[in-house]
Amino acid sequence: MLVIKPSIASINAIVEVIKRDGVVVFPTDTAYGLGGVFDSKKVIKKVLAIKKRKDKKFVLVASSLKQVKAFFNLNSVEEKLAKKYWPGPLSIVVSKKFSIRVPDNQITRQLCQLAGKPLIATSANLSGQSTVYNTKSVINYFKENKDKPDLILDAGRLKKKKTSTLVKVSRNKIKILRAGAIKIN
Repeated sequence: MLVIKPSIASINAIVEVIKRDGVVVFPTDTAYGLGGVFDSKKVIKKVLAIKKRKDKKFVLVASSLKQVKAFFNLNSVEEKLAKKYWPGPLSIVVSKKFSIRVPDNQITRQLCQLAGKPLIATSANLSGQSTVYNTKSVINYFKENKDKPDLILDAGRLKKKKTSTLVKVSRNKIKILRAGAIKIN
């Protein structure tokens, strides 16, 4: 697993890997994420293999509300939530397979913007294991795996934070599916 530090050149290198259906580890505003372009069957298959997971539901990250709206339809309540809490750790269910958020992390938003689409951003750990806040832990999780991320973007140790709050809006009612960093009021 190649580990690189953030720079203009490394961001461009990671985007090239992402655009070729690669799977990378990158920092988000809550923890390190594992993913690639959301609409690639190859990426989904590889992420599931790396994490040793079967559930094909994922949290996605996007560069902006505009990018989210280019790929998903938001109702008026979802759009109001997005405008109030993004960028930040609020994930909104937008389909049977995906929830999405715009993270409060410039690197993540830049990756999504340069990739031209949202990215899968599942936690960079084995399924059922602890959330990771440093790349040393990421490497330890996956070193024995035959399936590994193509690249790891090491932005240093991240502050430990709660995961994103996950909500679903149905019939204009907000249902909290996972309590997290954002308190909905």
